[in-house]
Amino acid sequence: MVQHAILVLTVVLLLVSVYTDMRYRKILNAVTLPFAVAGLILNVVSRGWGGVLFSLGGIAMGLAVFFISAFLGRILGAGDCKLFAAVGALQGWHMLIWCILYGLVAGGVLAIVVALARGVLRPALTRVWQSVYLRAYHNTPMDIASSGEKMRLPYALAIAAGCFAAMWQYHGQF
Repeated sequence: MVQHAILVLTVVLLLVSVYTDMRYRKILNAVTLPFAVAGLILNVVSRGWGGVLFSLGGIAMGLAVFFISAFLGRILGAGDCKLFAAVGALQGWHMLIWCILYGLVAGGVLAIVVALARGVLRPALTRVWQSVYLRAYHNTPMDIASSGEKMRLPYALAIAAGCFAAMWQYHGQF
């Protein structure tokens, strides 16, 4: 019963975050924080004190994504990483790894589709290559803020797609 509630809360968290990211270009703390706390509480109820480590491990993994992203030059926004942390609090770090991996694939597909639809694929690939080159050989940080507004993506959509794929794999449902 508790696991079902955790699954439902994860789906609600993802859907609300997709909506706010697409509508307002933000993933709200007022959304992610209560779901992270609910994940911690529900995992303690279902797993005992081991649930604390289960949830905190998921939160830590989500926050690690933030630090990796910041190190590479702010590839993901803080809201995206807090969404990962909230999902990790609910689902644990084991499943969050799959959410991140599938989310990266979904984000790549989404970026290509959006770039094709907006007619900016070639210039975007040129900028990516230049950014990678500058980062690798001149230690210049990549910065998504300097990219044109045409290339900004509501990444919560990719995160949700990745999490749904991971939940399907991990739980056999979503």
